[in-house]
Amino acid sequence: MLIIPTYNERDNIDPLVTRIRNAAGAEPILFVEDNSPDGTATEIRRLQDHDPDIHLLARPGKGGFSSACRDGMKKVLLENLAPYLIQMDADLSHPPESLPLMIELLKTHPVVIGSRYVKGGGAQGWDFCRHFLSFGANLYARLLTGVPAHDLTAGFVGYQAGVLRKLDVDRIHSEGYAFQMELKFHLHRMGVSFCELPIVFSERRAGNSKFSRKILFEGIAFPIRALGKRIAGKI
Repeated sequence: MLIIPTYNERDNIDPLVTRIRNAAGAEPILFVEDNSPDGTATEIRRLQDHDPDIHLLARPGKGGFSSACRDGMKKVLLENLAPYLIQMDADLSHPPESLPLMIELLKTHPVVIGSRYVKGGGAQGWDFCRHFLSFGANLYARLLTGVPAHDLTAGFVGYQAGVLRKLDVDRIHSEGYAFQMELKFHLHRMGVSFCELPIVFSERRAGNSKFSRKILFEGIAFPIRALGKRIAGKI
C-alpha cells in the first residue's frame, strides 16, 4: 500500500494516479490529506468514484508532513491493510515506474530505499549547487548518524509492515527531511538492514515546495542529536 501525504497538490493527483496505475496496476493508495484549500481532497474523491483502491484519510487541519506519515502508517498497521507500506510524495518527484521493482524487493528486504546516490540514481532539473548541497547533506547525515545508507533524506521508501510494528512511530517527531533521517536512524539502531534501489528524482512541475527554513535547520540539527545519542549510548 502506498502512503502519500498531500497538501495543496490538486494538480498533481490525477497524473500521479495515472502513472501509478500504469506501473503498478491496482496497488492500493492511501492519501493522507490535510484539508488543502486548493481542493486536493475533492480531486481525490473524484478519482475514488471509479477507483476502489484509492483511500482517503482526511484530517481537519494542516498537521504537517511527519504527523501525516505517522497517521498513515498507524492506520495501515492497526487495520492490517497490507504486508508492506511504501511512502512517496505527491509532487511527481518520485518515479512510480520504480514501484514494481520496489514491491518485489520488499518480499526479501525489510526496508527498500529509492536512492539518488547509488549507481544508476540521480536527479533531474537541478543545477550544480542543488546537487552539491543535497549530496553534501546526505554525506553529513550519514557520517554523524552512522546509518549505512547513501540517501538518508530519501522520501521514497518501502517498509515491510512487520518491521514498522516493532517501532513506535510516535517517537519520530521531526518534520521534512529530518523525519526521513530519524526514522532510518531508529530502524538502523534496531538492527534493520536497508536495500537501496536507484531512482531518478524529478523536480516538481506543479504546486509549491513545502521546504522551509525550519525544515532546513531541523535537517542540520538532527544528525548532531543522533551523534550525541550514539556517543552517550542512549539508543
